[in-house]
Amino acid sequence: MSAPVEVLSRLLWLRDTAALPDRALADQLGLDAKALAGLVQSHPERFHESLVFALTAEERQKIPDGPVLAFTEAGAALLTGLLPGKEPTLLALLPAFAEARHVLTSQAELSARVSALEQKLDLVLKSLQGEGEETHAEHRIGFVPEDLPKGLKARQRTAKKG
Repeated sequence: MSAPVEVLSRLLWLRDTAALPDRALADQLGLDAKALAGLVQSHPERFHESLVFALTAEERQKIPDGPVLAFTEAGAALLTGLLPGKEPTLLALLPAFAEARHVLTSQAELSARVSALEQKLDLVLKSLQGEGEETHAEHRIGFVPEDLPKGLKARQRTAKKG
């Protein structure tokens, strides 16, 4: 099953997890976002902060339409018992939500791998450029006996003749 475009385009990566804004979830269920917020407020023991969380003012500014709540996949699943008649819609939404979350996660992993490869490539290029310059400056062409003192061979030849 492929994830609907509506879910993919509205799914956000917030606080290191995939989350669906309250308005997007409300649109999928045919409800008002305030009704979802009311359900969460009336059942605080059911909706833990890690499953449904209120967005900070800073997070709301970065997101179009500035949602108030964000639902993780498990947070959306918790709505099934509270919204009679909406269970089929929610159950159809959860696989799409999971697939969209997987797409976001794989993109993040791919981005991290590409960044690591870029860093390695930069190191290789810097070391190649650095070695090339040093090689030309340090080594002369031809055989140069560096470990022999000057004039040693000449003294050895004169010692052999005499």
